Order: sequence, then structure tokens, then C-alpha cells
Amino acid sequence: MLRMNSVFFAFVLLSTFIPSSSFAQSSSKIQNTSKDTQNASSVISNQNNAIAMLFGEPITLADITPDQDTMSKIRKQAPDNVTQLVTQMRAINLANQIIEGVLSDYASTHNIEVDSDLVEAFKQKFESEYEKNNQKVAAKKDAQQENNELKESVSAEDTASIDEIASTQVERWQIEKHLYNTYGGVVIFEQSNPSMPVEAYLTLMKEYASAGKFNVVDAALAERFWEAFEPPYEFVIAPEDVNFNQPWWR
Repeated sequence: MLRMNSVFFAFVLLSTFIPSSSFAQSSSKIQNTSKDTQNASSVISNQNNAIAMLFGEPITLADITPDQDTMSKIRKQAPDNVTQLVTQMRAINLANQIIEGVLSDYASTHNIEVDSDLVEAFKQKFESEYEKNNQKVAAKKDAQQENNELKESVSAEDTASIDEIASTQVERWQIEKHLYNTYGGVVIFEQSNPSMPVEAYLTLMKEYASAGKFNVVDAALAERFWEAFEPPYEFVIAPEDVNFNQPWWR
């Protein structure tokens, strides 16, 4: 299933506390939100209650709460900000689940299939970079095995296959091209996505929400979700400079 290139939802937060591939990052809008966890979850008294619905399936608080390994890292690295960071991560995890589901459905509905030629072009561009990254991860793992004082675990996601990453990135770019050609609107620059059709995303999400395909029940989480797509936008690309004729890596 498609995974959103998450630089759109809190890059610093995820790169610090969540094991991720080079493309698993998130947006500054959610990252910079500093509401207290109690405000974000005040209407939730039971983790089994749905805080959102996606294609008729419930998403619970437990589904979006960081796992124990991540919680341990947070407590170790930022003991004074645990509640704030957990709140942010829950919002990020919820947003990524919704976005992944919506984009997967959109790709299926519009018969968007991964272009194998673009996958090969992506691999040629970045394969050596990922090999170096995987070597560093392997060295880190060896060091951890030799030093019992090193508690931080290495996730399998840190050594994600270049084939998987390339396929995911190509599919996402093809979807975003289709979104822009369909809806137009503002395009912004993001750290790992030079052409993010943010206003097209907003239109798509509103259409899916209006059709009842997803609904964020919790008010605080809903506010966080929608504000990531809404103006004011930073790093806007001039309309005459927007070009989806070629992917950004070519």
C-alpha cells in the first residue's frame, strides 16, 4: 500500500524519534503545534473508542499512539516534553493513515500504475546513497551488539529496499501529477518534495470527507489534520515555474 512521503508532517520530530527511511518525514505545521496532550485527547476516555473513521473502519487512540520503543526514546531524549511529543506523534500517525488510505483509493480509482522506467531512473539516481546509508546502519548495529550500554535499536525500516522506496516515490509522484492536473492550485517546495501540490491535496481531502469516506471525530485531532493542508503556505512556487512534465529526480 502506498505510503505518503511524509516530509509534509513533521520532519524534525520523526527523524529524531521514529526509525524511518530517508523519505519517512513530516510537515512543519504539525511539528510546530504545541497543544497539550490533555487538550488533544480530552474527549477520549477509552482507547477502544474510534477517534476517526476511514472507509468505514475505526481508527482508535491505540492505533496512533507511539509504540514502546519510540516511547522509550522520547523519555530518554526529551523527558520534559513527553506529553507534547506524544500528542504531535499521534496527530502525525493519524494524518499518515488517512492520507495513505485516500491516496491508495485515488490511485486505484484512476488506474494509476507505477511506471517501471521512472522506478529505474530513481534507482540509478539514489541507489549509491542508499547503499551508503545501509552500510552505516549495519555498522551501527554491529556496534550495538558489541556494547551492551547502547540501548537504541535499529529498525528494519532503516534498511528499506531501494526497490520498495523507488516504487513508492514514483507512485506518489504520479498521483501528485494527476492531482495537480485535475485540481490545480498552489504548489509548494518541501525538503524532499520540490513540487508538493498542497492545494490539490486539500481539495481531494475535502471531497473524500464530504463523501463520508473519512471523518476525524476528535475535534483537536481534526483541527491538526486540516491545518496541515490549509493556507497560509510557505515556500510557494510561482505558477509559471510549476512543472509536472518530469519528476523532480530527473
